[in-house]
Amino acid sequence: MSSATEQFTESPVLTAIAIAYSNPDYSLIADQVLPRVPSSGTFKYQVYDEAEAFTLPDTRVGRRSAPNQVEIEGTEQDGSTEEYGIDVPLDNKTIAEAKKNKWDPEKRAAERATDIVLLDREVRTANLIKNPANYHADHVEALAGADMFTDPNSDPVTIIEDLMATCWQRPNQITFGFGAWMAFRKHPKVVKAVHANSGDQGRASHQQVADLLEVKRILVGESRVNIKRPGEDPVLARVWDNIVSGQFINKTADTSGGITFGYTAQNGKKVAGTMSANMGLRGGKLVRSGEDVRELIVARRAGFLIQNAA
Repeated sequence: MSSATEQFTESPVLTAIAIAYSNPDYSLIADQVLPRVPSSGTFKYQVYDEAEAFTLPDTRVGRRSAPNQVEIEGTEQDGSTEEYGIDVPLDNKTIAEAKKNKWDPEKRAAERATDIVLLDREVRTANLIKNPANYHADHVEALAGADMFTDPNSDPVTIIEDLMATCWQRPNQITFGFGAWMAFRKHPKVVKAVHANSGDQGRASHQQVADLLEVKRILVGESRVNIKRPGEDPVLARVWDNIVSGQFINKTADTSGGITFGYTAQNGKKVAGTMSANMGLRGGKLVRSGEDVRELIVARRAGFLIQNAA
């Protein structure tokens, strides 16, 4: 009997869908928070103590001597990617009926499967970003009471700027959970700063906040996930909670080196295809979509975390 791997047939058409597909209704941000970089399935990568970037060697050069040499290296770690995928079942009767109505159920199933895999990646990435253990202790602050962004007398801009100043590599993007963003963008002091009014009317846009905080990007995690088990009444929760996180992202960094808060090692491309399945009277197939990745934090002093922002 053939194994599941032998039965699986990659489809160029479905793979192209998986690679290109994105669902704007989910507002997924994982690929921007921890950008994808190419890797092999097992690899070595550098974890950085950013102090090395600030260590100043003797740069004097004698008339007949060579300059001193310096290399910025981190601590080498072993890493490996993990495979993530999901199957969507289609019985042959459903497939035949769909083709009569001139729509392709396999393409639709590939989109649905890719949606699920990408949402799972969003949750994994958010869990890394929300975990205070992935930051230096000086770069984490939990808000309460009058300091929370929901209090009109708080000062969210100063709180963020002070934490950015503690980072040894200044963040160039800020990631907001949805609740924290809603509170921040309408905070009187923020509105006053971007609109030059009394602060009692208006909202701040992504670009206005990026300009205010002098960063390249503002990212807002809007996605939701059901936190209950299958069969239980669903409870939808925001994936990114009420956090604010800053990251210095160097888009030239990869597993070979380069100081950056983090990235996602990706082995090969996303893949999608089909395999036969024993279902119903006439049989059917499974449409599979998946990827082989690993999310990594490699420079914890290049980011900050605010918990309980709203």
